[in-house]
Amino acid sequence: MSSRPEPGGARAGAVRRPREPEHELRRRREQKRKRRDAEQLRELRHLEHFYEKPPPGLIKEDESKPEDCIPDVPGNEHAREFLAHAPTKGLWMPLGKEVKVMQCWRCKRYGHRTGDKECPFFIKGNQKLEQFRVAHEDPMYDIIRENKRHEKDVRKLP
Repeated sequence: MSSRPEPGGARAGAVRRPREPEHELRRRREQKRKRRDAEQLRELRHLEHFYEKPPPGLIKEDESKPEDCIPDVPGNEHAREFLAHAPTKGLWMPLGKEVKVMQCWRCKRYGHRTGDKECPFFIKGNQKLEQFRVAHEDPMYDIIRENKRHEKDVRKLP
């Protein structure tokens, strides 16, 4: 004999459940889908939190602070103080103030560049050093100098 029930055999005496209306089936499917989505979301949140946390027993080393990239010398207190309280997350700057982590070539202080008005050597400075700096910072300086020499040579020829 086969293990399959014969048509009209075992089920013949069973009571059939009345068929549910279509809207009930849709409602149950929607509930199942929502439960499945909620379970997946819960699992993803668990994974996110698990990977964000450091492992237990981790010994933390000293975290670097933004102001540590500027040396602690007497001229740089303002820049270090500002960076110590500046936001570390996000793209905005407090009160529209610009944070510059750069060193000036002239005065060797941090927080501004050569030529900025904040530099103590903005107007004054060593003139020979200034000429040397202009010559080395301007990429067109050599070309202009060569053109002037060429013009002098052309004038001398006739």
